[in-house]
Amino acid sequence: MSRSEKSRIILVGPMGAGKSSIGKSLALLTQKPFIDVDEEIVRTTLKSIPEIFAESGESGFRKIETEVLKNCLKYDAVIATGGGIVTSDENRQLIKNNGFVVYLYASVDTQYLRTKNDSNRPMIAVEDPKSRLNEIFTRRKPLYEEVQDCLVDTNIQTIKQCVEQIKSEIRK
Repeated sequence: MSRSEKSRIILVGPMGAGKSSIGKSLALLTQKPFIDVDEEIVRTTLKSIPEIFAESGESGFRKIETEVLKNCLKYDAVIATGGGIVTSDENRQLIKNNGFVVYLYASVDTQYLRTKNDSNRPMIAVEDPKSRLNEIFTRRKPLYEEVQDCLVDTNIQTIKQCVEQIKSEIRK
C-alpha cells in the first residue's frame, strides 16, 4: 500500500510522546474522527487500565488491546495507540498494513517529565519510574521503528509543528 492509499493515520510511540494531544489536533486538521485505543479499552471494558492490569496482568490487557485495535481499524480515522501496542507481532502487522504510521519520538527524559504525575500508567508505577521508562523504551524503540512510515521528534516541537510535519509527510 503506497502512502497515498493510506488515509488512516496511526500514531505510535512511548508514553508521554504526545499521541493523544497530537492526534486530536491532527484529527481536526484532517477532518477525520479521533480514536484513542486506550480510551476505547476503558469504554468497552468499563474498567480503568490500572484495574485491567491488576485483574488480568499485562498479557490480559494486551489481548483486549488487540481486539480493540481491530475494531478501531474499521474507521478512517486518526488513531492514537498505547505505548506498548507494538510489543505484539499481530498488532505490528495490523498497524503496518492498515494506515500511515507516525512514530512520535520522545526521549526518556521527556517521557518522564510528561508522565511523572500521571497515576493512570501501571507500567511505571514502580520505585524508580525513570529507569523503568528507560528499560521499556530500549525494548520498544526498534518496534516503533519497524512499523513507522515517518518519524516526528516531539521533544522540542510544539503540537502545531508536529501536526504540520505529519501533514507534509503524508503528502510525499
